[in-house]
Amino acid sequence: MWKKKYIVILFAMTERLLAQNHFTSASFYFGYGTVVQHTGKIGNLIAERPYFAEINIFKKSSGYYKWHRINNFPDYGLCFNYETLGNTKKLGSSIAIAPYLEFSFHKKEKKILFKMKMAWGLAYLTKKFDVENNHKNIAIGTYMNTFIQFRFLWQIKLGSYFYLHPNITFIHVSNGRFSVPNLGINTLYSSLGIAYLFRENKQYQAVQDSSSDKTSKHEILFFTSIGMNEVEPPTNNKLWAFSTGINYYFNIQQNQQLGVGIDGFYEQSLAYEIRKTDTAKVQFNFNTAFSNGIKISYAYNFGRLSPLLEMGYYIYMPNSVFPNGVFYHRLGCRYYLKNNIVIHFSLKTHFAVAHHIEVGIGYRFKIKGKINHLH
Repeated sequence: MWKKKYIVILFAMTERLLAQNHFTSASFYFGYGTVVQHTGKIGNLIAERPYFAEINIFKKSSGYYKWHRINNFPDYGLCFNYETLGNTKKLGSSIAIAPYLEFSFHKKEKKILFKMKMAWGLAYLTKKFDVENNHKNIAIGTYMNTFIQFRFLWQIKLGSYFYLHPNITFIHVSNGRFSVPNLGINTLYSSLGIAYLFRENKQYQAVQDSSSDKTSKHEILFFTSIGMNEVEPPTNNKLWAFSTGINYYFNIQQNQQLGVGIDGFYEQSLAYEIRKTDTAKVQFNFNTAFSNGIKISYAYNFGRLSPLLEMGYYIYMPNSVFPNGVFYHRLGCRYYLKNNIVIHFSLKTHFAVAHHIEVGIGYRFKIKGKINHLH
């Protein structure tokens, strides 16, 4: 019954937002897929194939900002997603809302366009781990979780107003190990969508704002961040995670950066993870909680917003013990203010297993050397 109510609410919200001229288009997707077994521990939980249904409301960027044109006039909007998770009895379902950007890989309009969608928001799960009533759910420990979606799609124009979207969709749901258990759930779908254009969006013939342009070819970024997580077994004992880093970025173009860097981590959870026995006393100090690593980094810029992907390699761990392996990763975004202060938000992982969500602040130093401007 509640599923029908959710669908009715979604359609009502969509109609209201479209009526208020916030968005100019809507799309509907349905997909049938599989749960990705990123760890053998989750295999016993998979009882059925998952599916999802999704409504998106969006509009095409207008060309007001220069980054609209550099990124081929991306669409932006809100995603409303309902997903089963491979085991209705133990894992339940996910209900998510997320802002998103969708951009084309083609500079000119064509009948068929290849595009990519990136969404990051919140998901409510109907089932979570419970010691007494759902102890076999070792995937998710909270009702509220982060929702991440990547979609590669082909936009096929069917007429003046309708578009067909065959696609491949990946969805990740977890709480970033804010509460354990938190193996997370990754799903992969082959999907089909259809979009309808309700009205044309205003288009600017000339750029009105280019203030987010990068003016130097090289940058140095200093940042620090803070997060929180837990360790097994579930005790609701929150542990602090601090990190600081230095990145060098080479601005390939206005919308792409490639970099290298070094990170330092002080994570109380590491003091638990390197113990020789579960009963050994835990001490929090630099000899038990500090580690560092080197990394490569890639960022794709939408004006001041910069989604990022980093892959790192630990070069120091206490006692040379690597409880989560030698590689670490970051998936997140940064927002660059006009005064070069940077807001940082990311998820640190070890491959597909989340370690903690971090928020922080940084400062960008520009190094002389002109960048080629794209028009």
